[in-house]
Amino acid sequence: MATIRVPMLTSAPSLRVDVVGTRLHLYADFRHLLICKSIPGGTWDADRRAWLYPATPWTAKEILRKFPGISAGEQVLALAAPIAIVPPPRPAALVVPEVLPVQEAQQPVLITIPNLKTRPWKHQVLAYSFLQAIFHKAGGCAMLAMQMGTGKSLTAIAAACNVDAHLIIVVCPLRVVDVWPEQIRRHAGIDIEVLALGDDAGTVAKKRDRAADAVRLTKVRKSRLMIVINYESLWRDPFAQWALKQNWDLAICDESHRAKKPSGKASMFLARLRPHVKYRLALTGTPMPHSPLDVYAQFRFLDSRIFGNSYHAFKQRYAILGGFQNKQVVAYQNMEELQALMRSVTFRVKKDVLDLPEQTHVTYYCALSPEASRAYASMEKDFVAEVKYGTITAANAMVKLLRLQQITGGAVKTDDARYTEIDDSKRRLLADTLEDIGAEPVVVFCRFHSDLDAVHKAATDLGITSMELSGRRDELAAWQAGGAQVLAVQISAGGVGVDLTRARYTVFYSLLFSLGEYDQALSRTHRPGQNRPVTHIHLVARQTVDEKIIAALERRAEVISAILKEITG
Repeated sequence: MATIRVPMLTSAPSLRVDVVGTRLHLYADFRHLLICKSIPGGTWDADRRAWLYPATPWTAKEILRKFPGISAGEQVLALAAPIAIVPPPRPAALVVPEVLPVQEAQQPVLITIPNLKTRPWKHQVLAYSFLQAIFHKAGGCAMLAMQMGTGKSLTAIAAACNVDAHLIIVVCPLRVVDVWPEQIRRHAGIDIEVLALGDDAGTVAKKRDRAADAVRLTKVRKSRLMIVINYESLWRDPFAQWALKQNWDLAICDESHRAKKPSGKASMFLARLRPHVKYRLALTGTPMPHSPLDVYAQFRFLDSRIFGNSYHAFKQRYAILGGFQNKQVVAYQNMEELQALMRSVTFRVKKDVLDLPEQTHVTYYCALSPEASRAYASMEKDFVAEVKYGTITAANAMVKLLRLQQITGGAVKTDDARYTEIDDSKRRLLADTLEDIGAEPVVVFCRFHSDLDAVHKAATDLGITSMELSGRRDELAAWQAGGAQVLAVQISAGGVGVDLTRARYTVFYSLLFSLGEYDQALSRTHRPGQNRPVTHIHLVARQTVDEKIIAALERRAEVISAILKEITG
């Protein structure tokens, strides 16, 4: 019988992989089709007769692993090579900065990053090295998924100081705009001019004019410039049109989960901005605040080839639809693939790398008064009926739930669109809580102005001083300096980029619908700089939406979907 000799996989002369621009080109025969398809991120290019993949370290390693002995160029081998961090010789005296966690302070070697004034933590050096490899080998995009307090801003500044980036744009929540200049001053070891376009910068047109003047001046001086602007101003004209005409060296999306909605104005503009940016960096502690689908828009800004340009296709790939009209996400699928694609350009750091004190969660309950109970029951009955008959969806359910939540705080909207107090149960519960805490500083998170007013009234009744951080008042600095015991914080104003470690007690007068925002709020007091155990106190009105919200948060579930699912059974 004749012997049929099958060539070895590795001996095929057509089996090779090269780096071309920002992509890996894999040339393989038809018999390798299934293996090529099993590597995430690949697309077939009929003209080149090759499979194209993102040129990332993970993908290069995966190709070399699945095709042992494949012909690979030097760039591919360098891309797949592990990152080696060679520490400098140990200094004679070990100097430990105050911000260094205890377990890192005990490390026998100090590791430095060039052009940085601040001594980094060990995990920040690893993150910085990851960025260097990504930026120089993979076409310039990465995500730092570093939980709150682990120092993602310092790591981003380290990258900005050590890449060829003369024109930098930072997009962030409005409250964080004025934080970046201080961060640059504290950490950057080279000169970077910072233009912070916050509230005091005027209209969007004035922000555009100030940015254009700064860019012209920077070109004359041949210096580095960082423009910091909030998400809401970024996409509005005339700043948006001006930004699209610039050649940005580096764009940093701080708290990138704020642009997670694929059809959102900021998210769509970031996708348009992407081709005009050499290096792109996303910073977030919660890349998936609601669900795995939240990563799509963030990665569309980084590199649209990772998850494609179609959110519909992405959703079909990673979600299982069902429920009302088969349009609700009931489960997720292909999560290993999604995580593998994320890992190719993502560096993760969890909060447990920090030596933080213990934190405890406590729930205190109250019952609504008969009048408030009747108002609540009437509104809840209408809401449940609308859900069951399919006249309400997750998109507009939030408005209805907010109305119910306002009643649990004791307020109801009148016919003339004003709010009046119909119940003081939760306010009295807060007063009892503050009295038990004693003279300690306390942060009270609220959703509504009526809740903020209730906090001040409770404090006044006890003879306690209180201040506020909200859209109507900003007394954060005075409170941090010891100007009052209680700080009433509107969640939208104080959930991101704010240090509240003066307090070790956090009270949630109103609970949150967003798991990501909830985690952000928790981390305002439980973060580096806090050296005492932290207690988070939740005030809940029994037999109301409060109980449903806290149950969903405890399960790490998306709140609105969980409530709708509970109602529909």
